[in-house]
Amino acid sequence: MSASVRWHRWSTKVSTAILGRRLRAVPMLVVLIPFICGIVAADSFVLPLYLVLALLMTLCVVAWLLLPRGVAWGYVAMALLLLGYVVAELRHPASNIPYDTKMDIVGEVVGEVVSRDGYRIAEGRLQAWREGDVWHEADERVRLWIRSDSVASGDRFEAYTHLVSQISRHAEYDELLHRRGYVGGVGISDYNISSLEHNGAHGLHLRALNKLRRYVIDTASYATVEAMVAGSRSMMPAELREAYSRTGLAHLMAVSGLHLGIVVLLAMALLRPLSLIHRGHIVANLLVIVVLWLYAVVSGMSPSVVRAAIMLSVFQLSRATSSRYNSINGLSITIFLMLVVHPDNLYDISFQLSVAAVFGILLWAVPVVRYFGLRRGILGLLATSMVVGVVATLWTLPLISNNWGNIPLIGVVITPLALITAYLIVGCGMAALLLPDMLASPLMSVAHCAASLQNGLVEMAAAPSWCAVEYRLGDGGVALCYLLYVTITLAAWSIERKKRVSLSRSYDT
Repeated sequence: MSASVRWHRWSTKVSTAILGRRLRAVPMLVVLIPFICGIVAADSFVLPLYLVLALLMTLCVVAWLLLPRGVAWGYVAMALLLLGYVVAELRHPASNIPYDTKMDIVGEVVGEVVSRDGYRIAEGRLQAWREGDVWHEADERVRLWIRSDSVASGDRFEAYTHLVSQISRHAEYDELLHRRGYVGGVGISDYNISSLEHNGAHGLHLRALNKLRRYVIDTASYATVEAMVAGSRSMMPAELREAYSRTGLAHLMAVSGLHLGIVVLLAMALLRPLSLIHRGHIVANLLVIVVLWLYAVVSGMSPSVVRAAIMLSVFQLSRATSSRYNSINGLSITIFLMLVVHPDNLYDISFQLSVAAVFGILLWAVPVVRYFGLRRGILGLLATSMVVGVVATLWTLPLISNNWGNIPLIGVVITPLALITAYLIVGCGMAALLLPDMLASPLMSVAHCAASLQNGLVEMAAAPSWCAVEYRLGDGGVALCYLLYVTITLAAWSIERKKRVSLSRSYDT
């Protein structure tokens, strides 16, 4: 006689109580929603700040007194909304440098110098300015327009010029740059520079670029490697950049959470032997965090990189301390902290795309991968890449259509394939930066081959006219799309699945 266990189809139970329990498991996600609403409200309503602060403190006290009751959470939500309003109102201290006034300005070229039509641009930091005979200290982020071949990244300059408030002739892009913290633009040339101090290539980011440029095999493939490893797109041909945009793969050219995730997986694989010693897993996870932030610095510390690095650091710390980690909570905490420090991130398209893609992966792709057990083996990795690629594309399509006026239909098909080459490019490129030249050269050859394959795939996919539909989704349409996504997610969270086990007896004869 033997007993056999047979798994039948899952039975489902839909309940709002189940939804409530799952929402309570992600409290920071619930906190984030009214906080974001408060930031949005600050752009629509103007209220006396002292009145808002007084009301905020009152709501906090009332919520504390009513804490045992369910109604307290309504007061907490209103307090969070007002907190978002206050943070947004305090976001931009006024610049102390006068606009449109000729003066002596001392500054530094802190970013990479990129060539444009007839001139070069870079990020700059103004350190001092002189009005009459009095010098004033400053610390302002500006866009530099450079008409001098002698100015390079890291140089410190003194010039007789002026600060202008309008950075771009396109109103939307000008507003975006101001939201990113730029106070204006400054033009420098051989005619107005009075002194120039060459500091040379300094910093890990510029050192990484210099090392990568030792292994240029093909210009187009190298431009892709440089963009995906070091975060610099200065060498990308315009035609190739347009092809990536038409296919919806432009996000691969901007270092983000995808690239940092590949670096983390590589570091975890290399440091796995440390887990064999006592408390070695703690040391391994801390070293992964060090490697993570090292790569963030190498790639230029863009807002999307910092955002992803914070979230992945929280994840690694939870692994080191063996604490329970909820990835949705981790992402929500990251977004909350970044909006507290710089609430205008909410209107940055790179921030929006990054958040939408990661939320989509966590809410849809991860459950699908777990449900079908796709995580093991090479085929599982390929299937997982396909699921992640399709979901990330779906969650970012409304924003892409709204901002660029096209829907890249082909992106849903080729994104999973491009992710495979992305693993090779980022993994081999980052390893080449850390290893000596003798070992770095063959790795860069592999990265170049993968980049060449990826570029060929993108150019082939961008050729047909039907690869993208020219359509600009309005703000209302974007809101409806994400409302649909949220509704589907909440419906899925309301379902509790139970496995039924039946025991049957069979007798051997």
